[in-house]
Amino acid sequence: GGLSGAQFAVGANLARGPVTGAQFSVGANVAGADLLGLQSTVGVNVVRGSAEGAQLAVGGNIASGEVNGTQMAVAVNVAGKGLLGAQLGVGANVSGGPMRGLQAAVGANIAAGRVHGLQATAGLNVAGQMTGLQMSSGVSYARNLSGAQLSIINVGGEVDGAQVGIVNIASNVSGAQVGILNVARELDGEAVGLLSFVGGGQAHVQVWASDVALTNVGVKLGGRHIYSLFTVGYSPSIDEDRRRYVMGAGLGGHIPAGRFFFDIDAVSSTVHTKRLFDDTNHVLAQLRLTAGWQVARHFAVFGGVSANTLVTWDDSDPWKELGIGPQWRHVADEGRTTVRMWPGLLAGVQI
Repeated sequence: GGLSGAQFAVGANLARGPVTGAQFSVGANVAGADLLGLQSTVGVNVVRGSAEGAQLAVGGNIASGEVNGTQMAVAVNVAGKGLLGAQLGVGANVSGGPMRGLQAAVGANIAAGRVHGLQATAGLNVAGQMTGLQMSSGVSYARNLSGAQLSIINVGGEVDGAQVGIVNIASNVSGAQVGILNVARELDGEAVGLLSFVGGGQAHVQVWASDVALTNVGVKLGGRHIYSLFTVGYSPSIDEDRRRYVMGAGLGGHIPAGRFFFDIDAVSSTVHTKRLFDDTNHVLAQLRLTAGWQVARHFAVFGGVSANTLVTWDDSDPWKELGIGPQWRHVADEGRTTVRMWPGLLAGVQI
């Protein structure tokens, strides 16, 4: 039969029917039907129905029906038909139905139904329909997300909100992706990162000439208004100018205006004279402002100005031939460090 009251055992407590009250044991507690109250054990708590109250175990908590309350375990918590409350575990938390509340684990949180709330873990979060927040030092996955993912790796299907992590991957995003690598089949919003491959964003190759290097090639990747830029440049030896290589990266903002556009970006580069990857004691910082015209769908021309700052240290080559127009020069560290500033020009094409 059922239980109304309390059971205490070193081994196991077994109630064949519903339990209203409490079960305390070292081995296991079993309720044959619904639970209204508390189960506490070192081993395993089992409810063959719905649980309203709390299950506390070192081993695991298992309820075949819905859980309205709290499950706390070192190993595993299982709410077979859904959760209204909290699951707190070191190992894994599993909700087989809708969840409204909190799942927090070191290992994994898994919710098969619609989720309203928070999943937080060091390992893996998995949700079907997620409204709320997923946080992980590992991986978070949601088939449909309305809210945010904050993890090292975020994976989503339809995302309405934000993904913030090292790697962000989604099918369609309405919101933002912020990370080192962002990937989205379609993005209605912004992508901020080192590498962003997003539909509706920017993926261009630029070729231009400037006062720093005669030939430059750059890759421009990003969302609609924010982009990253990776550049390499080369100038042959001409008259008194030596051969030089330039390699850099930067971050910029893009303002579309019909067939015209305006870009402003900051680029940091190294300058080399013999080979591209030689050690160097020269760092060139540029603030560039350019305007462009989209001549055709996949072809544009652009030009602009730059503010250049070259820092040379350890009493190395100051690259005096770099620069046009008026210059500002400052020498420090007993002549071992030189800072030079000058205006620059650039013009090129974008495909």
